[in-house]
Amino acid sequence: MRNFLEKTRFYIPHLLILLVIANDSLLINTWIAPGPIINLKYILLFYFCFYQPDRISVISLFLLGLVFDSLQSTPLGMTSLCFIVASKLIYFLKKRRTRANFQNEFISFGIVLAAVQILTLIIFYYFSKTSPEYSLLIINTILTLALYPLFRYILQFFYRYQI
Repeated sequence: MRNFLEKTRFYIPHLLILLVIANDSLLINTWIAPGPIINLKYILLFYFCFYQPDRISVISLFLLGLVFDSLQSTPLGMTSLCFIVASKLIYFLKKRRTRANFQNEFISFGIVLAAVQILTLIIFYYFSKTSPEYSLLIINTILTLALYPLFRYILQFFYRYQI
């Protein structure tokens, strides 16, 4: 029984990201806006790659990205590539950081989010017939950056008590 609980706790990040991906694809796009308002999947990805890097592998990121692409009808592999680039950039920025404080972490999150958004625009420009909504992309980036501290606090509270 204990082994089962340990395995379940190990895969909680995967399940959280999968639920957020399904939520972005099924609920938010139909009744709020034509795209996700907050990129919660990148907040979760950043948190788990930054604080618990051994829990998420590149293969699981690739598969989660393929699930998102198939649900969202975006070019297949776009989100997988964004997830993998983001995770590698997170690992690099974590190793390069000199002091452990929230300001450095927030700046790292901003760099990762900007890189992913630029990569998304490049992929849409070259491989998709539809053009993205630039105003929604800017609103998405600003709201994701603004709400990162709240979700970080919630996740730290969740993992502090090891639920």
